[in-house]
Parts: sequence; C-alpha cells; structure tokens
Amino acid sequence: MRALVWGLVLLLTACVPVAMLRPPEPARGLEVSVGGSLLNNPFANRDQYPIMPLPYLAVAQGDGEVEFNFSVQWGLRGGVKLGLGPGLALDAGLTVPPLFGEGADWSQGVPVALDGGLILGGEGFYFSPRLHLIGVPSSGGGTWSLAWQASLGTYRQDWVAEVGALGGFGGGFLFSLSAAWRFGTSP
Repeated sequence: MRALVWGLVLLLTACVPVAMLRPPEPARGLEVSVGGSLLNNPFANRDQYPIMPLPYLAVAQGDGEVEFNFSVQWGLRGGVKLGLGPGLALDAGLTVPPLFGEGADWSQGVPVALDGGLILGGEGFYFSPRLHLIGVPSSGGGTWSLAWQASLGTYRQDWVAEVGALGGFGGGFLFSLSAAWRFGTSP
C-alpha cells in the first residue's frame, strides 16, 4: 500500500503543476514569470535532502478578459484563463510530463493531467481551489484518478508568491512554497 501511495505522489509531481502563481486578473499583453518552488521531497531517504527545489517558467498572453498561458515546472502545461468578473477567473489546463530524460518510457501511453479551478481574490491576494484528472489514456480507456490542489498567494505588479497543498484522494500530500518575478505586466 505504501508503494501505491508513493507511486501516486510520483505521478502527481510529474504530471501536475506544483505552483499556480497566477493572480485572478487575465494578462494584458505579454507576461513572463520566472521563479521556483520548494516542496517536501517525496523521494527523500536518510541520505537525501527533505526539500526539493523546482524551477518555474511561465508565459502568458491576453487581452484582460481571456489569457492563454504556457508554463514549465516539472511538467509542461498549456492553459487558458477566463476572467468572470473583478477578482474572479476560471482557469483550466493540460499538463504532460517531460517527454525526455531518464526513465521516460511512454510505450504504454503518455500520462496527462487535466486541471480546472477558480481563482478568487483581488487587492493583491488570491485563493485557488482546483481539481486534477490524471490519467494514462490508452485504447482500452486507460487508468484515471483525481487529485485536489489549493493555493493561497499574494502578488504585486512585478512578483507573486504562494503556498500550496497538492493531494490525491488515495493519500499523500505535497506542500509547496513558490515565488516568481513577473515581467511585462501592465500597470
């Protein structure tokens, strides 16, 4: 059972974006964010560090109402954010793990994660609850599971920071502390 829980944590970290780092307002023009996350290391043993750093890079393009974004953390995510009103947005995306590197044998299918959630906030703060549908699509239907994520953050024109929790409904949690510098934001 323990192996199953850690297997789920591994799948979560490879397929699900750890940091959201997006305020509720859709981008106006081109925005670039560069930063990183610190999270509890699900792979740690006595000889390894208990905290794992992950770099973060995101690009967003929008008109103030709709935003298209692309981010790279551990996985590669493409998404869209729709402003529903002041301080309220709907955010959805598709994430795939890196398709290269050690252990990247996707002969049984490439794991994907579909995520969707709300971003609520304003005046420099936000809260974002979201759900992730994680699976390995195949001709036989594949295997699918659900995970949840909650992020609480603060932002200004040129930076954003957040704390987050990511968990599967079968157990196992990842806690993260993330921050990024934002470039190209409109005043």
